[in-house]
Amino acid sequence: MHDQDDIIRMIQQGGVYYNISGDTPDTVFADAVAQFSLPSGVDSQQLYTGLCEREKLMTTSMGYGIALPHPRASLISSDKDERIYVCFLDKPVDFDAMDGKPVDVLFVILSAGSQRHLYILSRLSWFLQKEDFRAGLKKKPDTQELISVIKYYS
Repeated sequence: MHDQDDIIRMIQQGGVYYNISGDTPDTVFADAVAQFSLPSGVDSQQLYTGLCEREKLMTTSMGYGIALPHPRASLISSDKDERIYVCFLDKPVDFDAMDGKPVDVLFVILSAGSQRHLYILSRLSWFLQKEDFRAGLKKKPDTQELISVIKYYS
């Protein structure tokens, strides 16, 4: 399977969400998780707690107004259950980013183990380092538009 196909599959399973609200990472996570369609066996409170605990250790912001939140411990065991939830916030929120920019886009990652997690992070980071890709995110694309952009940059 091509790298892009893996990321596309995970975004299709996770979905794209708009107008996620909150004033802090914790409140943003609460609103986002409440809207997610989770894999069987994953409890929303468990995911929420995992995201908050990870964010308290170190910011998941990668800069440019984008964060890649994820729980430290894997909540799923199969890569078939992996998801990327793309969330567009209703207003920018301070995630204590190294570049000082508030976050307005989240790629919430639900992965099956540390090796898979690192793989997903590296693939997403590759796309997110491209200025044109980031500019495309400012348009708040729907799932199909986002997939088209991923295919274009692959």
